Amino acid sequence: MNCIVVLLNFLKMSTDEFAEIKASFYIDEPPITGDIETFFANYASIPTLALRDHLIAIRERAWQSCNYPCLGRWRFLRSSIKQSPIYAEILEKCKQEGATVIDFGCCLGQDVRQLVYDGVPIDQIRGYDLEPFFIEQGYELFRDGEVMKEKKIFAPGDIFDNQFLNEIEPAYYLYVGSFIHLFDAETQRDVCRRLTKLAKRVIAGRQSGASIAREHPKLTSLTGGKAIQHSPESFTRMWDDVTDGEWQVESATLETIEDVKGSDKGLIFVVRKQERQ
Repeated sequence: MNCIVVLLNFLKMSTDEFAEIKASFYIDEPPITGDIETFFANYASIPTLALRDHLIAIRERAWQSCNYPCLGRWRFLRSSIKQSPIYAEILEKCKQEGATVIDFGCCLGQDVRQLVYDGVPIDQIRGYDLEPFFIEQGYELFRDGEVMKEKKIFAPGDIFDNQFLNEIEPAYYLYVGSFIHLFDAETQRDVCRRLTKLAKRVIAGRQSGASIAREHPKLTSLTGGKAIQHSPESFTRMWDDVTDGEWQVESATLETIEDVKGSDKGLIFVVRKQERQ
């Protein structure tokens, strides 16, 4: 969702409506763990005593731009690509065989940084997001703007821009975290077809999920419209249908994510291109 549209909708909201959204999706304190402290100390050279204020400052700027639950609930501090069942495969193939990775809808770029942190050569990774603002905030969050800009790792990208899709060199692995679930059922089908243009062999990711597929109003009144939460079964059927079996779901499992606002179900998936006989 373009943040200009979000802002226009935001201006129409009442104070009570905004307060309700913030109450649902906003957690004041960052859930800093030992692993998070270690990551930021080693990757971004941010000492533990300075980390809380640094995270709050970046999150506030991002939240004021777009009130996404993943920002309000600090989900960007939890690298979702690391939870993928094929993460070890991705690391090995990238390090040993030079495989490439695209993180599409990368937001602040936390999964790109996780790959770099775990030893994937930076030149084999690219990140795209609709909003250049999020890319810039990622540079601030991880304090790596100089090298990331020099290497041109990040760039704006719109999944509905055919020229963009035709110009981008597809990667062996495509990662899409918290992206497909943003759309209604029919648009998700179109998005899946378009994502196959960015991947050579594997599409992996996570998104909100449900035990039984259901369509619902989008998570905030800022975005409007409807979205669909897939079950593992409906997600599998969708991919088989829209690609005529060329791309098949290898795994689709539900996980429970908990924080002080409650718990959500996430759908972790791997979709792999089938060899033609």
